[in-house]
Amino acid sequence: MHGTKPSSSYIPGLDGIRAIAFLLVFWAHGTPGAISRFIPATLGVTIFFFLSGYLITTLLRKEITRTGTISLRDFYIRRTIRILIPLYIVYAISVPFAHYILHGFAGNLRGALSVAFYYYNYSIFLNWNCLPPVGMDVVWSLCVEEHFYILFPLLYLIMMRRRISPKRQTQFLLALCGMELIWRIVLLLVLHKNDMWTYAATDARFDSILWGCVLALRNNPILCDRSILPRGRETLAFAVSVIALVCTLVPSSQLYRFTLRYTVQAMCLYAIFSFVIPNIRHWSVRWLEWTTVRYIGWISYILYLSHKLFLEAAEQRFPNRLWISAPLGLGLAIAFASLMRYTVELPLQRLRGRFRRVPELDPTAADGHGLVS
Repeated sequence: MHGTKPSSSYIPGLDGIRAIAFLLVFWAHGTPGAISRFIPATLGVTIFFFLSGYLITTLLRKEITRTGTISLRDFYIRRTIRILIPLYIVYAISVPFAHYILHGFAGNLRGALSVAFYYYNYSIFLNWNCLPPVGMDVVWSLCVEEHFYILFPLLYLIMMRRRISPKRQTQFLLALCGMELIWRIVLLLVLHKNDMWTYAATDARFDSILWGCVLALRNNPILCDRSILPRGRETLAFAVSVIALVCTLVPSSQLYRFTLRYTVQAMCLYAIFSFVIPNIRHWSVRWLEWTTVRYIGWISYILYLSHKLFLEAAEQRFPNRLWISAPLGLGLAIAFASLMRYTVELPLQRLRGRFRRVPELDPTAADGHGLVS
């Protein structure tokens, strides 16, 4: 059965996890290739994806429990306000920034259209000549999330209206995750597609999001569902999951890295989230609630969008001096994201509240998902 808690309850630890996800991405982009290979940006993105599935599905569960239905209109309006307006502002800033500050390519019209209409992730490997400004290529992952936002609420509403049980819902989503893994293998071994297809294409990456949906539907710790962790051994299971997640970064096989790794990482995150949320006061994870860590999580969307712009600027100013350029790039990105938070994101958050039938998970943060939390 679907358990419930008050709809305004805050989900602890997730802002901190979001901060970790961004810092992993920043580490990969801000360090030389030989170093960043040990912690690739894709791990941070996979965490963002899992967060998207978990948090959006939790919000949908809360709404349907409280109101008996889901307002797709309000959902899409909230997503538009939350995602598109900040994205378009950052993109508009990135064009003159790339040209006048970075003295690099400022993008073309096809690139702008591919970002505006969320098909840039496919243009990467289909040679459509869709080129965003220097530093804005990170938007490929937003395309994957946006496709999820368009399709999943409708799918979930259909399942609820047909009175499909939570068990059947999760079985269906797990079947999709299994088919996704098989599809990635087929793409590489049978169809001989480029590795970038299984890295960036929605049809090859949406299972990282669906695993988060399964957690929200079946073992949601914030909604009183039964935990998947063995009773009495939760801490041990958490430690094993963290070690296993780190170990997923070790194998160098291309077949593994672009197929099975995403699945194993999602399964590890399933257990990690199951521990963190109800055990946030445990010594091993309570630091996720530190104010500084949570703040990075709050501004992570703009940080993610803009960090490569400022990294590139810092690296041009201090070439081959990583100990200066990386902290400087991070500091500039945080300053810009903070400015955007108070001038754009918080006013938009108040506007978004007019289209919300369930209160915020946390009134000081945003309405929770992965990259665009």
